Amino acid sequence: METTLGTPWELDTQGAILILEDRGMKPYQVDRALMHLKQAGKFRGIAGIVLGDFPDCEAAHGAESVKDVARRVLDPLGVPLFWGAPIGHTKRPAITLPLGVRVRLSVAGSAGLSSQLEILEPAVVT
Repeated sequence: METTLGTPWELDTQGAILILEDRGMKPYQVDRALMHLKQAGKFRGIAGIVLGDFPDCEAAHGAESVKDVARRVLDPLGVPLFWGAPIGHTKRPAITLPLGVRVRLSVAGSAGLSSQLEILEPAVVT
């Protein structure tokens, strides 16, 4: 999503539930990407965020983890935040999420451990 900023393919995030994930990014790189999206206004008016596992993104000893960075940048947004969904780059069996369909995100608990993403419409029309 970040690489589409300023291009004809830039995503309209208004009212959206964002799906963010990556592999092998260091926490400072995740911080830079999230701050870029924040400063570009991409978090204004969003309905929630689903974050993947972020495998191979370990922090240096004593440094902020990717989860710490995400919480610091995203918690103040006041939107539902689900951490650790088995999507995209994951070491677990991955689920496939359709993009561009209406969904409902319910997050329970401070770590989003009892979260549910409900798909409200078909992803394929026949």
